[in-house]
Amino acid sequence: MTRLIDVAKLAKVSTATVSRVINNNGYVSAKVRERVMKAIEELGYQPAKAARFLAKSGQNFDIGVVADDWVLKSITTVIDEFYSIVYKGIIDFSKNHRMNIHLLDVNSWDENADGFLLIGGGITKELVREVKKTKKPLVLVDQYLPGLKVDYVVSDGYDGAVFAVDKLISKGMKRIVHIHGPLSHFGFRDRYDGYMATMEMHGFMPKSYEFDEINDNMSTIVDMMLRSYGKPDAIFGSNDTAAIRAMEELKSRGFRIPEDISVIGFDDIMSASLVSPKLTTLKIFKYDLGSIAARRLFNLLMGEEKHPVKISLFTQYIERESTI
Repeated sequence: MTRLIDVAKLAKVSTATVSRVINNNGYVSAKVRERVMKAIEELGYQPAKAARFLAKSGQNFDIGVVADDWVLKSITTVIDEFYSIVYKGIIDFSKNHRMNIHLLDVNSWDENADGFLLIGGGITKELVREVKKTKKPLVLVDQYLPGLKVDYVVSDGYDGAVFAVDKLISKGMKRIVHIHGPLSHFGFRDRYDGYMATMEMHGFMPKSYEFDEINDNMSTIVDMMLRSYGKPDAIFGSNDTAAIRAMEELKSRGFRIPEDISVIGFDDIMSASLVSPKLTTLKIFKYDLGSIAARRLFNLLMGEEKHPVKISLFTQYIERESTI
């Protein structure tokens, strides 16, 4: 029985190089690639994976990146914010893996694609069920919908929220308000749950408000909070946009950040390091969300590791100037 090492010896390369050729993963010169392919053919080396690769060696995969209008606009018009960086991770991986990327709206997606990446909170269970009917591989990115048994790549918002709230409490803060996005979005719900659990664990009363980013109701939220709840010790925003808008509204009312009120965001978009004061936040590894999701889809297209998985990326606490 021919082994991988036999191919490597005949081609006079390492087994790692043979693996890269078979997986089409990583740089291999055209000359070395040709030598490895000839060795595979001469020795009749045909494991299931190599057979699939040889059969598809001239084929590119058409990948549908499906998202709602808001996410698509974020991808195509915003530089170095959240979804544009996720999308860059997808694009960079696809360049070396024969994947042609096509942006598709949730209302007009093309079922003829070879596989699908479904991105953001606008992805619904109904849409996922429709895509599943195509029998094509699919991966959800930055969205989790329990009970569907499909592949997901998300950030661990729960763990990030626990860390952030614990950090504020360790500095003597008790009155911590959470301003979150729509809880129908898994990411916002995950962070909300982490906030609620941590506040309750410490015996403190949680208080939250929902921020409508599209219509921007932050001024109303801040007025309502100050009128009915009073001045908080800190505000934890479920994304950097909410946290930055909260800072702007608080400063316009005469509050100093962080001397009067500390503020923490979530995401670490570029704006977080440009505002004044610079925003303390939880960094989501957005590029990795995209590249890992694309890699997972590629594995499914190659018939590997077919059992659905949920991949959750931990966040990193970035301390700047908006917290004491």
